[in-house]
Amino acid sequence: MKLLSNLVITAAFTFVLVSCSSDNSDSSKKDSGSTQTQEKAKSDPYNSQQKSSGGTEVTINSYKMSGIEFTLDGKPMSIAGITFTPASQWEDFGPSGMRAASYAYGPLEEDTRAANLAVFHFGKGQGGTIEANMDRWISQFSLPDGRDPATAAIRYDRQVAGYPAHVVTLFGIYNEAVRPMSQEKVAREEYRLVAIIVEAPGGNVFFKLTGPDKTATIMIEAFITMINQVVKTG
Repeated sequence: MKLLSNLVITAAFTFVLVSCSSDNSDSSKKDSGSTQTQEKAKSDPYNSQQKSSGGTEVTINSYKMSGIEFTLDGKPMSIAGITFTPASQWEDFGPSGMRAASYAYGPLEEDTRAANLAVFHFGKGQGGTIEANMDRWISQFSLPDGRDPATAAIRYDRQVAGYPAHVVTLFGIYNEAVRPMSQEKVAREEYRLVAIIVEAPGGNVFFKLTGPDKTATIMIEAFITMINQVVKTG
């Protein structure tokens, strides 16, 4: 079942405030727009070129969107001049290889695999360009109808803790390497990607979340909130 498309996830991710409030009339309009957006998303989950100005309301430390509640009180992580705090419901694997941090969640319902969030930092001026990394992540996907996955990806810019950040979202078939740097791939259908690169003072910080539809969608909710609550270190 397609719960959300990149359209809905993008609408949530572009909401950059930690919390917000509105009067009842504004709230009803948002609810109506959100319902229409989700109906469009369900009809064509791969058509990510649609646009939306919708948003998602979140609160400090804990929130409830899907009915699954997360608390952002895991072990804080400081990298390159920014600090983020993951959800305690995520499994924290710590640093490993090229990863500065790594987390997993799930699987949920019919999914058989967990969703994963990998965080990378290679140092100031290291790790490749923003464009090259986004192109590479997109190229790891394919679409059932054979279209170029770049036509379905959504990219946009935002601010994180006052620093420039760059987001890409995509839904499709994730051609995952069986091992890091391996040319052997496993095609994983109905997978999601939400990745963000933050231009932090100590160099770019790369956040890459991938996972099967249901589980990734839920993990993305906490990820969005975590990103919205990133602070400058010190």
